[in-house]
Amino acid sequence: MTEPILETRSVVFYYDNNTKPSLNGVSLTIKKGVKTAILGANGAGKSTLFYQLNGVCRPSKGEVLYRGESMSYRKKALKALRSNVAVVLQNPDDQIFGQTVIADASYGPKNMGLPKEEVDERARVALEQVGLWELRDRNSLQLSYGQRKRLSLAGALAMGPDILILDEPTAGLDPQMALEVMELADQLHHSGTEIVISTHDVDLAYMWADEIHVLRGGEKVYSGEQEGFYSDPLLTYSAGLLQPSMFQINQ
Repeated sequence: MTEPILETRSVVFYYDNNTKPSLNGVSLTIKKGVKTAILGANGAGKSTLFYQLNGVCRPSKGEVLYRGESMSYRKKALKALRSNVAVVLQNPDDQIFGQTVIADASYGPKNMGLPKEEVDERARVALEQVGLWELRDRNSLQLSYGQRKRLSLAGALAMGPDILILDEPTAGLDPQMALEVMELADQLHHSGTEIVISTHDVDLAYMWADEIHVLRGGEKVYSGEQEGFYSDPLLTYSAGLLQPSMFQINQ
């Protein structure tokens, strides 16, 4: 049986002053070594789920487990968790803090209290992975959108996470750059980093993921292999999604 690495058990979450939950009884398991996609239309609760998985938000009800242990929300425990479970947000400008490319890539490791030599090495390796090392001294505000997207990914990689969660990783990218990002996700997966992506791009998910979890209106409506979900057109359409082009061709 594949080892679970992240789990939610009957998670309910309300944002402040909302009477309707953004997540309602969500139970799912993200397994070690399994490329996982969280699917759903805009507003389905994908980003909110991610904030549960790295402790940014605490469930109103239910619990989240990391490597079989219930998540602790004490400051020290959360700091350790977020160095192991890194989230790359859809909008890169929400998580670029450094004035220069190298300063931004160094930000996370520096906040972890690592020695300068290790901070520098982690930043260098991460920037080389995303193809930005040659631009290390450039002002981050002068980067293109695609370059900023890659810089936000480098910042997460420099933390050395066990799990990398990518929220709409190809949104706003041209086809060539989107392909490069997903190829990098594959390389990281093969090197032992667990990769989870959030997307409403069913073609991307069908091409890449081993397993999917589908959200609709804050509730989970499906978990498992993709064929089982797309074979039910009513379930697919009711989740605000379409069958992938390749699935239709295969059918």
